Amino acid sequence: MLLFLFALIFVIIDLSWAQFAKATLQHAVRAGVRYAVTGQTGTSPKGVALGQVASIQQVVQQESMGFLTDASKISVQFFTPGTNPPTACPSTTAGCNAGGNLVVVSVQNFTVNPFAPLLRNGSPVTFTVSAGDLLEPAATPPAL
Repeated sequence: MLLFLFALIFVIIDLSWAQFAKATLQHAVRAGVRYAVTGQTGTSPKGVALGQVASIQQVVQQESMGFLTDASKISVQFFTPGTNPPTACPSTTAGCNAGGNLVVVSVQNFTVNPFAPLLRNGSPVTFTVSAGDLLEPAATPPAL
């Protein structure tokens, strides 16, 4: 009976941890989209000016509570509306971040390992989070 109780407690902890990680990353990508919509750019910790994509990735990293340690897992995409489906615009092309375009920030295939792999043979929980919105019109879009 005690073994069953411990197993149940560890399953609840593992599922809660995975849900907490997903909710935290969802908050982080939403914060990145809110930052992207305003058209701002930031600076690195060394004071170097960043482009808009790097600034968005930096905001997502800061809001992820340490889950994301490198920006390579953070995807920032721009889309031109008016076509069905919207046309993807490479984030290295100038003008993709113009006002009225869509911005989608996502973290794909993020894995959370269980604390106590009792019933799931130790396989990690994998999930994807994303958020998007329309960019505000600006006189000149910031550098990518």
